[in-house]
Amino acid sequence: MKKISGPTFYFKTLFPTLWFGFLAFFLVTTLSSGALEESFVFLVAPISMAALGYLSFKKMLWDLADEVYDEGDSLLFHKNGKEQRVKLSEVININHTQMSSPERVVLKVRNTGAIGTELAFTPPMRLNPFSKNIIVADLIERVDRARAT
Repeated sequence: MKKISGPTFYFKTLFPTLWFGFLAFFLVTTLSSGALEESFVFLVAPISMAALGYLSFKKMLWDLADEVYDEGDSLLFHKNGKEQRVKLSEVININHTQMSSPERVVLKVRNTGAIGTELAFTPPMRLNPFSKNIIVADLIERVDRARAT
C-alpha cells in the first residue's frame, strides 16, 4: 500500500485559519479604532473577503481527501474519519488541474460511497510544477487497463 496523496493540513486547516483570523483581527481593530465612522468600506471589505474566502475554500480545499493509498487494483480514500475504497474499474473519469494551488486530482466513480461519487485529493508536491505528474499519468493508464478487462 503506497500513499499517493500530498499533505493537506496546510491547505485545509492552517491557511483558512490564518485567513479568517486576519480578517477577524482587522475587523476588531477597525471597530475599536473608530475608523468605521469615517468609511463604511472598513466593514464591507473584510465581510466580503470572508464570504469569498469561505466559498473558495469550500469549492477548492475542504473537499480534498486527507489521505489516499494505492492498493494496486483499488484506491483507499480517508476523509474526516470516513473511509472509501474504489476499484480502478469503477472510475469513470480522472480530472487533473495542474496549474492551481493546490494541485488537484478528482476521480468520478460509478458507485456512491461514504465520501461520495467525486473524490478529490492533492498529489505530492513536485519541484518542477511544469513537468508531467507521474502518479496521475500512471493512475490514468491503470484505470484504462482496468476498464478494458
